Amino acid sequence: MGFWVQKAAAALIALTLIAGPSASAQPDLRDYLTQQLDNQEPDNAERGFAHAVGPLAGSLASARAAQLPLTLRVGQEIRIVGVCDRTCGDLDLRVLNPRGEIVAQDVRGNDHPVVDLRAEMFGQHTIEVGMIDCDAPRCRYAVNVYTR
Repeated sequence: MGFWVQKAAAALIALTLIAGPSASAQPDLRDYLTQQLDNQEPDNAERGFAHAVGPLAGSLASARAAQLPLTLRVGQEIRIVGVCDRTCGDLDLRVLNPRGEIVAQDVRGNDHPVVDLRAEMFGQHTIEVGMIDCDAPRCRYAVNVYTR
């Protein structure tokens, strides 16, 4: 009986989350971020990159960063594309190797950073997403990883 009560409670929580007031705003924002990433697809394909991972998404306040793990093999070429919502003015991307050294970055003052690199070592790298300028308490971001 406890199993069914847990299932019913989980279903009720899921319905509450779906029907909640903030849920109606999320699809629009998700669609916006997805469209921004989709706009990058033709250029990536033209350069021989294929979608590998993503979107990896989250939200950050100004001057905050998130770290996303990414396992790479030696010689693997990747492109990382980041986008953020309409209240975001500047998003940065850095890639750190397993030793914690920055191996690639886009820290220009824009809201759609792109980082290209060829991995020089095998292992877990880190994508650091930095929210530099956000005009809201938190801004949403999304990142796609491409490989060739």
